[in-house]
Amino acid sequence: MQKSTIDTQLFLKIPIHCEQSGSTGNVIFKDIQAQPLKLGDWFAFSDSNELKIKIFGTVAKKPEWAIEYPPVGNGFKADFTVDPDLKNSCFALVKGGWLPLIYTFSNSNIIADRNIVSEIKARFSKGAISPPNRDRDDFIDYMNDKNCSCTIHTISYALESNQRKLPSVATMKEQHRAALKTISNALPHIKTWPKSDSDLQYLTDLMDQLRGYFNEGVRLLTKVAPLLVNSPSRRMRVERWRKMAETAEAENISKNHVAFIACLSASAADQSFNPAQKLIKPKINYTVEDAYNSMYDLFLVMLSNLLQTQSPERKVSLVTRDKNLALFWMGLTFADPSNSGQQMIGLHEKFLPVSQEEMEELAKILGEERITQTWCLPRSTKF
Repeated sequence: MQKSTIDTQLFLKIPIHCEQSGSTGNVIFKDIQAQPLKLGDWFAFSDSNELKIKIFGTVAKKPEWAIEYPPVGNGFKADFTVDPDLKNSCFALVKGGWLPLIYTFSNSNIIADRNIVSEIKARFSKGAISPPNRDRDDFIDYMNDKNCSCTIHTISYALESNQRKLPSVATMKEQHRAALKTISNALPHIKTWPKSDSDLQYLTDLMDQLRGYFNEGVRLLTKVAPLLVNSPSRRMRVERWRKMAETAEAENISKNHVAFIACLSASAADQSFNPAQKLIKPKINYTVEDAYNSMYDLFLVMLSNLLQTQSPERKVSLVTRDKNLALFWMGLTFADPSNSGQQMIGLHEKFLPVSQEEMEELAKILGEERITQTWCLPRSTKF
């Protein structure tokens, strides 16, 4: 994959005042990074409309009298509250959690889904706000800033298909070129990936390797989704899980598959908070087309984690406006793979609220090695 070569900075300017002298000035920070937020941060933000983030960076400039800040060139860390006047309608799903979109603008790689590409087309023309007199009302409006050095991946746009299956190589290339044209017309200064023929070949080869995984998920959802129309009562949940596991085994699909994990969560989570169920959208007559739509979202989750794990230095994020997809991501913990081809995924307790007795039954159904209450988190990385 392409790595950004222009290291344009994301700056943060904080106005300060000296009470003794009456002087005013600004402290400017560069190389801004943010600690990924968790599901609990989302709940706190929903309650208060204040989004608090731990940020890291370097002091680029400050008044000499601002002795409470480190010297120029030194590192710093601080708690920062995002201005609630700006909408945060886009979620940047990063390794270890999520962030407001603005924290992906500095030398990072964005997987933009079709809705984000449409937003870019609607908001910009030839690098300018469109229409020209429109006020900025969302973080996405700042993508036309020339300091914005992110690289937008067209991979999600290229993968989405009206054929209700992963598109052919020819169709993927055609849709990639359409997305590339849209982004280039709207934001000419923004880099895109894939750019070269070899990058595009890498993308199509990767998708060919993952077609089997995608198709397994579609097949499983068509069989299991009808079981999720009505949440089972407490006394019936274990039996429902057995039925789901038997279906996966009959289809020769791993119970570690993201589609199975989503179905497990959909069957257990409280109806007031059930992102997995809202992604799956279960019904009695669940078609292959329905399964494709749901599996496409779940597949983006796995693809994003794959790219993040393979190349953590490239700061890959999946950017979406789909709240349920974002919440589902927040509820997952991806363990560092213990060996090639194996991916263990943990679920937040809000996504799988079970009693001790149910946990023991799940261990019998899924395998003792798959159930643990002492989950070891992977090493934390800054975004």
